[in-house]
Amino acid sequence: MQLSQHSLSDFVDCPRRYYLHYVARQAWPLLESGPGGLDPLEYRSYLTRGVVLHRMIERHMLGIGAEKPPEPNQEPELALWYSRFLATDLSTLPAQRVPELALVAPLGDAGLYVRYDLLAFDDERTVPDTSARRFVIVDWKTIRGNSPPSTSWFVRRLQTRAYLYSLVAGGAPYNDGVPITPDQCSMRYWLANFPGQPWAEVGYSAAGYAADARMIQSLAADIAARATQSDFPLTTDERNCTYCTYRTLCNRVGAPDADLVIDDEPTADDSDVPELEY
Repeated sequence: MQLSQHSLSDFVDCPRRYYLHYVARQAWPLLESGPGGLDPLEYRSYLTRGVVLHRMIERHMLGIGAEKPPEPNQEPELALWYSRFLATDLSTLPAQRVPELALVAPLGDAGLYVRYDLLAFDDERTVPDTSARRFVIVDWKTIRGNSPPSTSWFVRRLQTRAYLYSLVAGGAPYNDGVPITPDQCSMRYWLANFPGQPWAEVGYSAAGYAADARMIQSLAADIAARATQSDFPLTTDERNCTYCTYRTLCNRVGAPDADLVIDDEPTADDSDVPELEY
């Protein structure tokens, strides 16, 4: 069994959603609709622009793409995001930088798959002492809203917890085979829509790692112990149904005024996609 931040999030939000998506492999009966009544096709277009932004940044980090942003008259939002990225100061990140890095951390009989938009770290050329090296996970975000989310919101995110846990549990190959300690790790979110406050940073600690290990391992064990659809009941919080693409299968409508941040997945894999805050 291979888990990911997205599958764990689906299980936490609604066990039945997890079952339909990852066990039954049920095709989605609905197109995704966006917060605030955003038209499904318009919302999919927005998500696609976020995916394109990730690919443009990846090519830039690898040195294989032109730095010139798209023409504003053709893709104004994408051009704005990319221009802001090019203007962002990355000098405080460690020198070794690997974009779109996939990592599978051990998780009992399962594995926890993550894919970092960017992992920046010190290596033997810059910091010979393995215990003194820094490891920074960077995630590019296109969250919308009147103001950026608080740091505490990012701290609570399952993505943050899964990413940092995985780096400590499975990142030793990037530290010359020496296990990485939690205090060597941090995670930074780059916020494309908030140029005045482009970074949200989350540190890590031994206590945080221990808590994340208990939580993630408990979720994995709970999922593994279930077998049939009846073992994966519908959520009791119908706010989680509001934008769920399976809601018609479950005869759920959702709460129209749900105040949630949606981790939307436009495909059934673990691709990194942008998010909306509302």
